[in-house]
This record gives sequence, C-alpha cells and structure tokens, in this order.
Amino acid sequence: MKKINLNEAKQKLHWQLKAGVITESQYEKKLALLEDDAVLGTTNPIPLRQIAAKKAGANAVVGGGAEDGDPNDDKVAGQKASIAVSALKPAQTEIIKEKAFGMAIGMLQKGKWDGLDLGSIISKDNYIMDGHHRWAAVSLIDPKAKLQGTVIDLPGGPLVSALNLATVGKLGITAGNKGKGNVAEFTGDKIAAVIDAAMKDGIKGEFPLTPDQVKEALGKVPGANGDANKGKQVMMQNADALPKTIMPGAPPRVDMPVIDGSKVATVQKMLASGMMDIKPPYSKDVKANLDVKESIGKKLDNLLQEVLKKGKI
Repeated sequence: MKKINLNEAKQKLHWQLKAGVITESQYEKKLALLEDDAVLGTTNPIPLRQIAAKKAGANAVVGGGAEDGDPNDDKVAGQKASIAVSALKPAQTEIIKEKAFGMAIGMLQKGKWDGLDLGSIISKDNYIMDGHHRWAAVSLIDPKAKLQGTVIDLPGGPLVSALNLATVGKLGITAGNKGKGNVAEFTGDKIAAVIDAAMKDGIKGEFPLTPDQVKEALGKVPGANGDANKGKQVMMQNADALPKTIMPGAPPRVDMPVIDGSKVATVQKMLASGMMDIKPPYSKDVKANLDVKESIGKKLDNLLQEVLKKGKI
C-alpha cells in the first residue's frame, strides 16, 4: 500500500489561511477535523483492491485497536437514523435507471417507500455506501420521503477506507461487485423513455408487470391523483432533481466496500468499540504490514506522556 499522510490536505489549509480565505479560528477547527476524520492517515478513499493487496495489513487492523495502547483512539460512533431522500447523495456512479424505475413501480404497488430501510451505511456527510437503486427509486417517487440507514461518524472518503478494511480484514472479501449504469442518465427525458416503454410493453424480468399494472402504479405517485401521465410527469421532474455528482474521489463500484444486510450491524459495532486500528497510535502488526505514519502532533503527545509517567517534569 502506498505511503499515505495528511500533509497535502494540511498544506492546502495553510495556503487558505495565508491567502485570507479562512480565519485562524477556522484553520484550527478544520485542521482538528482532518486529524479526527483521517483513516490510516488520509481523508481520501482507499480502493478495495489496494487494501486487498495488503491483506495481512487489513487483518491486523481488525482487532488491532485493542493492541495499540489506546483504548479510545479508534472509536467511531454510529447509529440508525432517518434522513430525507433529497439530503442523501450517491457514492458511486453505477446506477441503472431501468432497475431503479422497476423498483419504484414495485414500491408504488405495495404503497411502501417512505421510511424504507436502505440496509446500508451512510457517511456523516450523507453519502450512501450501498442501496443506490433503492435510493434512486424512492427519489423518483418522492424526494421528500425519508429513508433509514446506519450513519457512521466519518465523512465519505475515510468511511470508504474503513469499510474496505472491514471488507477484507473482517469479511475476507477481496473483490468488489461490478456495476453498470450511470447516475448522469437520470434525466427527465431519459426516464420518460423508460416509462413510455413500460406503459406500452410492461416490465419484463424476475418481477414482470403488465402495462395496466404499470399505469396503475404510476397513478399512485404523490400528486398524480390516479393519473398515470401525471405520475410520469412527476417522475420526470424528480429525475431531473436527483443529485448527479458522486462523492469526490470515489473509486468505481468494483473498489467500493461489500457490506450489506447483517454485515452492516457487525461493522458498525466494530467501529463503535474501537476494535479497528484505523487511527494513531497503531499496533505493532499494523505498522509492520502497512505503511502508516503517526502524525508529528501525536508523536509529541506520546513523548510528553512518557516523560510525565517517568516524573521528569
């Protein structure tokens, strides 16, 4: 794994301070956040294949939090939360519009979309790590609806790194899922073409529907009042409003974490307990298997604590 640190991000903050873009107080707060949010010394997402190439290191990270001499440094809070669909953002670009539309029709048939559980982890800056098609489906129906998920107290970039470490070190998964589609295709015109085809020929596949069933479901879109064409218009507007910008620096789907279903609760508990050695100080095994560097501030703090213990000041 390549050498990773916070120097570049810190330098950028320093330039912003010198240029007067941020104040001294803002600089200190942002610097503290950088230190707190980093995983293995970086706030950038580390791709799954990069972590898989150092599997021994990922294995050392899992459980290493209890062996690094600090029982609290690696703890990352997480809890179930309900968030408005419109506030959530995609962490990947690979979303198939036909699949999302089919899911939306199924939700409309059952009358269940508001309050749906994504069964996914969400970053503290509202990027979803999985469940993108469910999110897109509910977005097409009603952006004001809410979705449930497990929010972890890390931004999207470092959260991907932490989850990829768990994917390899805890779950033993070294290859990600391949993806198709593009969130950029969620426009009114393109969704209209998908809807027109379904209204004419129905929906094929594992859960087939007739054209009449599709029209009936479209009439249940909020604001459609039983009119399938109005439902279509609402979906077109919602498609145009759906966020198209993915998480900065996000790797392709094949390099994203593979954590869903019951795995979500398992990983959330691991992070909350501090079991995963993702922040300095690092355990002996982590330092031996990964190229991680403790920050100068942390080293000085550790040195001070040693001096205090020895009673030399």
